[in-house]
Amino acid sequence: MVPTEPPAGSWFPAARSEAVCVTPLRVVIFGTPLVLVRGSEGAPWVFEDRCPHRGAALSRGRLTAAGLACPYHGWSYGADGRCTGIPGCPDPRVTAGIRLRTYAAQERDGLVWITSNEGKPLPERIRALDPSGRRFLWQSRWQAPALDIQENFLDALHTHTVHPGLVRSGKSRREVRVTLTATGDGFQVDYEGQETQSGLLYKLFESRRTRERAHFSGLSVAQIEYGYATGRAIWITLCCTPESDRSTHLFGMLHTEGHWAPAWLIRLLVWPLVRRVARQDQVIVEHQYEQRSIFPTRRDLVMPFDIVRPHLERAWEGRADGTVPAAGLILEL
Repeated sequence: MVPTEPPAGSWFPAARSEAVCVTPLRVVIFGTPLVLVRGSEGAPWVFEDRCPHRGAALSRGRLTAAGLACPYHGWSYGADGRCTGIPGCPDPRVTAGIRLRTYAAQERDGLVWITSNEGKPLPERIRALDPSGRRFLWQSRWQAPALDIQENFLDALHTHTVHPGLVRSGKSRREVRVTLTATGDGFQVDYEGQETQSGLLYKLFESRRTRERAHFSGLSVAQIEYGYATGRAIWITLCCTPESDRSTHLFGMLHTEGHWAPAWLIRLLVWPLVRRVARQDQVIVEHQYEQRSIFPTRRDLVMPFDIVRPHLERAWEGRADGTVPAAGLILEL
């Protein structure tokens, strides 16, 4: 079951920055409807989407000089969630103690991130990205749990069958050493021994690699990193925010370093193929979740080469303690 709020201290993207404006926006996260609105000073406000008076959705209200006004009786709320006024009731003592449930929010790299407890910084892999290197940002929603989506994204072994010819070809496998190690807020997986790749994406847009690494960071972030002999680098980042037990908001980004190509050209040439890969992943991950509902008593096999699955499960179950043991094995990719 998905918890009813983000795990304490964890940050999750709620919306693209461009979608948050003076018109209230309703987003369901961890099963709870939230309302996002950009306040008079430009910062995003995030509240539970419910007026405590009669339960009306504040996302149906409007932003006024007094704050976010409920569409039913006009009660208004300020940036800290406190009631700033009740029409028809001039006595300020009446509003004392009336306050909405609020969420801390930060904007970074085109996304509005939220948390129920601002004790931790944003995920390491988000803070490490240079916003000026972002070449595109896309949003989707898949009918599957976040854990399954992250495992699929970080799993190299499915690419030969789900993305034949696009990412890898099953006819040209080679031995690769895979090592998993702990990081400050998750883990990373290093792949050694595959300087080139057999798929169309590599042939069209890449050159000899000196680094291939996958990251899991801060519960919400999965990332693939490629470094090249030319000194260039690419980061493909997938941010997952659960909407419910079976639905997940996805925010995908591509960042580059040392590449001359402008954002519009990368979107024109690269995005159509990346979108096709994403669609293939969506189909198989949603199919996997549907199959589990048909066979609810059957358990999936987790093999030694399913290197990220146990660590993802520990993290989502709240059992991760930052001491992920190093692991190494040989795969044919």
